[in-house]
Amino acid sequence: MKILFLTESLSTSMGGLATGIITLAIGLAKHIPKEKHLILVQEDNQNSSFEEEFILPKNLTVLKLKKFGPRLYPIAVDMQKNISKFNPDVIYLKGLWRQTSLEAYLWKKKNPAKILIISPAGMLQPLPLKNKRILKKLSWFLIEKRLLKISNAIHSVSKIERDSILKSKIATKKNIYIPEGMHINNNNYDKRPISSKKLISISRIDPIKGLEILLESCIDLDFKEWKFFIYGNGDIKYINKIKNLITKYKLEKKVILNDAIFGINKENVLNDASAFILPSFSESFGIAIAEAMSFGLPVLTTTKTPWKVIKKKNLGWYIKPEIESLRNALKELFQCSQKELEEIGERAKSYISKRYDYMTTSKQMKEEILALNKNKS
Repeated sequence: MKILFLTESLSTSMGGLATGIITLAIGLAKHIPKEKHLILVQEDNQNSSFEEEFILPKNLTVLKLKKFGPRLYPIAVDMQKNISKFNPDVIYLKGLWRQTSLEAYLWKKKNPAKILIISPAGMLQPLPLKNKRILKKLSWFLIEKRLLKISNAIHSVSKIERDSILKSKIATKKNIYIPEGMHINNNNYDKRPISSKKLISISRIDPIKGLEILLESCIDLDFKEWKFFIYGNGDIKYINKIKNLITKYKLEKKVILNDAIFGINKENVLNDASAFILPSFSESFGIAIAEAMSFGLPVLTTTKTPWKVIKKKNLGWYIKPEIESLRNALKELFQCSQKELEEIGERAKSYISKRYDYMTTSKQMKEEILALNKNKS
């Protein structure tokens, strides 16, 4: 079965959305080696992309279509023509609210016997729906509602996302729950002596990630020789706002804002860190959390992410996205001994390595696709 993976972008600015579709595509290409598969995106080739970090199987290629028009809704010419030329048996759509939704809808209408799977990537959760509300309401009325109705399945990457979709009563034929897969860090790295005590955050610099309340929670906080390193990209105006807050709260010596990092540079930072934090207001999965845990890092995150296992199995701190809760959790983290941090990190690494390897999750998706194909026969 030929699979076409359709998404807005593989740009590094897309974070977990881009890495999620790449790892799934690589896994399915390996599980279905006798067919050719394609990742189709509307993207400016000037942008650095996540696929540069991965070795793609020979039967998986990436096609980037140059985009034009307004930033809110760019258009790639001949997208439907390229879809028809590839002639897939399955389209897997990652993300909503873009031309890719329209093209997936038009393809499915022309090919009702073929399979369409949609991964909303958290875009149907309450908080993301409030962003650009007018555009999304218009798109929902014209495209997305009809798209979801004719799709064969919705792929939820977490129980939070699955339950949110079920609660919304969106018309769907099937709701598949399979977590995002990732390349598990199985390197036998040295057990680092945590002497420098580095707390890191790697994500988009965006209001939804909770950096503002995190910085406010750090005011007059005793860091006890810890330093906090933020890595990410995003809208330049918002990045400047975060820089100004760091100065306003007099955190320049404790909090360091850095550009986004990828590949070996990201691995080096994770390997050298002591703990990881993502105080997000909304995550469908939070692949950055899983990556940090795979490097043996304790994680501090919020109840708006689908990682309540962190609290259940003592893999870090799982708290409400509130200033006081963050402040108290940071106090506890900064008081931990090296031995405590290492023990928490080892539990985190052990948990991730058994559940989220991309070859495991992509095999589960292959089985779902085969079941969908059998049911329509």
